[in-house]
Amino acid sequence: MKIWKSSLKVRSYELDSFGHVNNGSFANYLEKARGDYLQQAGMHFDDFCRWKKYPVIARVCIDYEAPAFFGEELEILATVNHLGRSSITLDYEIKKANGCCCAKAQTVMVFVDESGKSVSMPDKMREAFLE
Repeated sequence: MKIWKSSLKVRSYELDSFGHVNNGSFANYLEKARGDYLQQAGMHFDDFCRWKKYPVIARVCIDYEAPAFFGEELEILATVNHLGRSSITLDYEIKKANGCCCAKAQTVMVFVDESGKSVSMPDKMREAFLE
């Protein structure tokens, strides 16, 4: 099973009043990672417009395990949990450089057409994430 990888450095504006990454920032980290994974698979957001099939997040679940702090390098690892007709479920681990797991997460992304109706996943994306 392929492991998709992305990384980022914690920025000051992502911190809460306790000095660690605010829980809401983790959803942004997952979003950034999905964009990186698309690029790694040879796709771009413009492809969705061309295909007239758009990915929307239907579910996000995040379990927080340890705090992250300003300046720390985080790695976001993802694997495909399920590949449906119109959806993809990804499982994530967000880790510090020392291997400590900050969070585990899962997202469900569903493809819709311009009217918002569920449609089959683009073939190119299915092939890339079947690896």
